[in-house]
Amino acid sequence: MLLLIAALIMIFRIFLNKKNKLLLEKQMLTVQFEQTLLQSQLEIQEQTFKYISGELHDNINQVLSLVRINLNTLQVSDPAKIENMDTLLGKAITDLRQLSHSLDAEHIRNMGWTEPVVRILQNLEATGKYKVSISIDSQTSSIESEKGIILFRIIQETINNILRHSAATAIDFSASNENGNLLIQIKDNGKGFETSQAFDGVGLRNLANRAKMINASLAIKSSPGNGTNVTIAFNS
Repeated sequence: MLLLIAALIMIFRIFLNKKNKLLLEKQMLTVQFEQTLLQSQLEIQEQTFKYISGELHDNINQVLSLVRINLNTLQVSDPAKIENMDTLLGKAITDLRQLSHSLDAEHIRNMGWTEPVVRILQNLEATGKYKVSISIDSQTSSIESEKGIILFRIIQETINNILRHSAATAIDFSASNENGNLLIQIKDNGKGFETSQAFDGVGLRNLANRAKMINASLAIKSSPGNGTNVTIAFNS
């Protein structure tokens, strides 16, 4: 009887171990599937961005340049208007070029992630709608180019979320070296939201998953009426 009980206990333990192992394997497969799906989405997104970037640079930019040349050959009685239109066209061409670069992964790969981030923030400040503060530590640790592209997309999407949802008037961006690791903070003075519901949306979940892909963590602190603080900690 004792041997039978011991055998039953052993069989039950073996069953539990196999069950736990299967559950763990299922969880790992789910995580791998999500990572593969996200990677595929990122690759498709980058290909789309590359196509749009090429169209902006090769076609629209060229058309605007031709319009600008023709504009300066016109004979009009009010040269001040022509000069003003020429200035506006020049700004449009510059903005399109910068937008093209921000969409082009190859440009980000060559220039690094900081230059396009600074350009985005400076363009926001130039609109007069936002007060922008930028602080980037010169000692920030270097990042592998492919991971730098994903990091830039995380920052880009975070800034887009501020523009779309926060109703903010001020944005503070900082990147510092903390014990050899990169720490990025993006703060705004917008309307904030309940963080308990922060990751219910697909967009924020994708941000968190992207962060995991580059061995980074994403933390969001916010409350209604108190703005939002997004922290990205990159473990180099």
